[in-house]
Amino acid sequence: MQIGFIRKYTVFLLLTFGGYFLEVCVMPYVRVFGITPNLLYVVIGIITVAYGKLRVFWVGLIYGLLMQIMVPSVAYLNLALYPLTALFCSFAFADKPLKTIEYERAVNRERKELPPWVRTVLCTVLNTFVYEVVQITYIYLGGSDLTAQHFIRGIADVLVTGALCLILQFPVRRLIFGRRRNNSVLRPTPVVFSKS
Repeated sequence: MQIGFIRKYTVFLLLTFGGYFLEVCVMPYVRVFGITPNLLYVVIGIITVAYGKLRVFWVGLIYGLLMQIMVPSVAYLNLALYPLTALFCSFAFADKPLKTIEYERAVNRERKELPPWVRTVLCTVLNTFVYEVVQITYIYLGGSDLTAQHFIRGIADVLVTGALCLILQFPVRRLIFGRRRNNSVLRPTPVVFSKS
């Protein structure tokens, strides 16, 4: 149990800071159809589903601070954008807390969730989409004329980043959680009281 906990949080730290260094040092040289995928949002998507809301907010805040230092010409945009989009998307895609799951079982209101790999891709795509919308709005408010090329590049960035997430999430999730064991899980049935 302790080894799994240590591995999970060691991978968390490596993922957070390694993701940033790869984004800054390697990703500018990676182009797919002339588009560089946003590795930071891939990491945010993976952390959202694997670690939850609180940790992804802090990762978004770290990324926003670091990107603001790297691109200081855009006044406070990255500083606010990364943590807010990460937190916003985590409400829809993060795993539910155990208390919530137990409460829903107790009141017979069990709701099906999408598989984690689907939620990870959707979280990454939504984060990237919000980022692109804000960037296009910022360009427009800066006085530039928007062309179809702006929108095509934005959509292409969303798709390419989502594809990168689909490729990277499986090995990363295996690093986080280790090998999947086929243990039988007992599912408790809620107790229902009735008048006799």
